[in-house]
Parts: sequence; C-alpha cells; structure tokens
Amino acid sequence: MTRILLYLVLACSIPANAHMDFSRWNLNLESEYNDAYTAELNPFADRGLKVAYISSVMVQIVEQGLPMGSGSGNYFRLGKHRFILTAAHVVDTPGTEILIIEKGYSMTPASVVYVNSDTDIAILVPQTPLRYTKAIPFRRDINNQVGEKVYHCGHPAREGWHISEGLLSGVYTDTLVVNTFAWPGASGSILFDEDGRVLGVVSAIRVSNAIGIPALVEHLVLVSNIKMLDQDTLKAVLRNGS
Repeated sequence: MTRILLYLVLACSIPANAHMDFSRWNLNLESEYNDAYTAELNPFADRGLKVAYISSVMVQIVEQGLPMGSGSGNYFRLGKHRFILTAAHVVDTPGTEILIIEKGYSMTPASVVYVNSDTDIAILVPQTPLRYTKAIPFRRDINNQVGEKVYHCGHPAREGWHISEGLLSGVYTDTLVVNTFAWPGASGSILFDEDGRVLGVVSAIRVSNAIGIPALVEHLVLVSNIKMLDQDTLKAVLRNGS
C-alpha cells in the first residue's frame, strides 16, 4: 500500500525544471483590497471600530469641476455587489458629480442609485471597485438597546478618517439618538455596533436655541435608523443599479 501511494505522489509531482504557464487560464490573483493604509489600526480594537475605519470613504460633491461640499460614507458588499451607504442630503443636489475619495486620496466617480430624502438614506455605486477601502459584509443590528456601545468613522470639517465612539441613548422608529461626536462633513458615516453590524446613517446633530442663538450640540447625534431601508429594497436597487 505504501509503495502504491509513493508511485501516485511521484506521478503527480511536477518536475523541478518544469515551467507552469497560468496565463491561458486568465486568472486574476491580485487582491481586490490593498491594506497599505491600515497598518496603524489597533488589531485588538473592537470589530465595530475596525470595520468603521477600513470601510470609510469621503464623498466629494463636484459642480462644473469645482468642489462644492463633502460628506462621509462606508463601503459594503452584498453578494456580488459593491456599494456605498451615505446620507441622502449629502448627494441629492441636482446637476452635480460625485467622487469617492479613499485613503491616499485616490478618487473614483460614483453614481446615485437610491436616494430617500424622507429617511435621509442614499446608496452609491462606484464606477470601479475601490482599491484602498475594504468592502465589508452588509449586516444589520435591528435589536437596538439603549446603552449599546457604537462607532462611526467620518470626515468632520474634512478631517480625514476621524473615529468616534459613543453610546446609543435613544431609540425611535426612524431615528436613533447617540451620545458621540459629529460635525458637518460627518453626515453619511455609518454607525456600527461592537460586532460590526449596521445600526444607521449619521444624519444631523442637535441644534440648541436655549438663549435665542442657535448652537450646534455636537455630542447629540441623530442617526437614520437602518430599519428604514428594508432588505428587499436594497437588493432590488443593487440589481437594477449596478
């Protein structure tokens, strides 16, 4: 038996001087994701923090070749589809173009395939797969609990890849209230739980008018509940738009 197995191994072994030509098989052995910009990330951090960071992008709005504003978003995969989830108010200006800015400031044009101004949720599809941003599996956290630890990574005041930690402090049908930090430019960043599941999309910060002068309360952040985007709608949008 041992002799038979030895003959089989020898018969299947490639000669030392053999040349293997894989080109005719048209194999693409290059990884979709280049992690060159994530070396500084704490490997022991919660999964929610890590996925918030590695999937984060800046959403740049351009009109007639000039930058007109920016927001945030995160890059996901669902089956064969790659898409960016962001806030509707970031991308709903007619006649503008959208550029997705990755770490290293690589830029990729994107198209809006879904926008809902009532829920403030939008979906973008980049023209080509992103290179320096990881498309993470799209998973939901729909069992929201007050006191739950959460994370998001955005671009407040164009400060690139700013990670914030917080606590879920209010749960409503269409909105979550989070004790964390946000500022203009952070709109569209995705709120994750500790396990990396999606809770919602950063939409606004509370405005106080206690002494007659409007003031931003940057630690009271309003988030569009991901429950307002049902799974069937998401799948249909991705089938038709990408």
